[in-house]
Amino acid sequence: MIIAVVGSGGKTTRIHNLAEEYIKQEKTVFVTTTTHMLKEEDTLITDSLDVIQRELETKGYCMAGTCTSNGKIGPLPEKLLKEVNQIADVVLIEADGSKGLPIKFPGENEPVIPEEIDEIHVVTGLSALDKMFGKVSHRLSLVKECLKISEETLVEPKHLQQLAMEGYVKPLRKKYPEVKVKICPGQVNTLYEKIVAEFLREEKDVSVIQKEWFQLQPQLIIFGGGHVSGKLLKLAKFLGFYTVVIDDREEFANILNLPEADEIYCCEFDQVENVLPYGDWNYYVVVTRGHAADRICVEKVLNRSYEYLGMIGSKKKVTTTFEALKKDGFSQEQIKTIHAPIGLKIGARTPEEIAVSIAAELIQCKNLGTISTMTKELLETDQNGLLCVITNKSGSSPRGVGSMMLVTSDGIIGSIGGGILEKTVIEEAKSKKTICKETYDLSNSESAKLGMICGGKNEILFIPIHE
Repeated sequence: MIIAVVGSGGKTTRIHNLAEEYIKQEKTVFVTTTTHMLKEEDTLITDSLDVIQRELETKGYCMAGTCTSNGKIGPLPEKLLKEVNQIADVVLIEADGSKGLPIKFPGENEPVIPEEIDEIHVVTGLSALDKMFGKVSHRLSLVKECLKISEETLVEPKHLQQLAMEGYVKPLRKKYPEVKVKICPGQVNTLYEKIVAEFLREEKDVSVIQKEWFQLQPQLIIFGGGHVSGKLLKLAKFLGFYTVVIDDREEFANILNLPEADEIYCCEFDQVENVLPYGDWNYYVVVTRGHAADRICVEKVLNRSYEYLGMIGSKKKVTTTFEALKKDGFSQEQIKTIHAPIGLKIGARTPEEIAVSIAAELIQCKNLGTISTMTKELLETDQNGLLCVITNKSGSSPRGVGSMMLVTSDGIIGSIGGGILEKTVIEEAKSKKTICKETYDLSNSESAKLGMICGGKNEILFIPIHE
């Protein structure tokens, strides 16, 4: 078996992973290059077949090449490489260079594929996503020509797919029709990258993937741990918010007082920068015990990005606070973003009613934009499994587009709405081996079959998630 690894953004890692896999199968593995490759601690600088053969016989693994002036190894003589092909079970060849950058379009004489070859693995580095092409591209002029983009354009999955297909896969398949050519994404870490990687592997259209699906579920940060805060927490958890409470009193900022909170911090309000979560999709509710603390918290938030900022208080208190903010240098545009007095006007009086009015305003604000149900647990999981994503819906259905559920060997993470529908999807996910879509009709007779009465249709995308 002779495998050439080409492309950019993880070729050496790909070679090491393959070597490890074949060694576990008790096969002898030889690693070399047809261009230049970083010299490692156990790399042999030799052009002797006897030396290479002894290394393979004693260790089962050998990495070798010729000496170069740049500290790397160069290619073996063609005759020697052919001889090694006869004695090693597996030969892994780094057949391309990218100067350590995750994106590349090959030059005229690239990649350098040996005469004898069984497979070609095209690596593309997903670490390039959301970065400017000018910062992450080797042979930038060729990349720009292929994609019709500028140096400042941010890398998207569709760009990686086009570069891999147009630069490598299509021309290599044409030149080597009997050779297996496949895309092998490199530098894959996040859930988003794992999904992009699977689409690239299967050569499915990556434009199906929407980046907004991967926004973390909305975070509600409540300043103050009193009665209103406690009531609002219960509603917020029911509505799918990740909740954070901050108070400067230990008797309030504790799990016994606020059992529904995901995170609780006890600190002075003028030091909240140290505990405020990052991200744009944050909702801030200011319900501290006094005007002075409320104003401090509002000032801290106004200097950050947010989806919602609400402050409790009478009209008189709000007017006084707004005037003070203006004197402190905050613009009228910034001040106008504050929802104050907080909550929808429903005549709320009790802590419970005030909490309902605030929750209603949060819903109103949240549903004006993209709705995400991505939980922190799902976004940060390193488990493998079958990801189920709602990609389209019509009529009434429990969850919106972008809702996800990962079916693992141990259970599920996330949800696409619960009920018989979710149970059916979980069962069907066990048999899915490749990316595919299924439509579930929850209306009329089909609804009855699934035990649903809400109506509507859900299109579910099934995506295998690997290492």
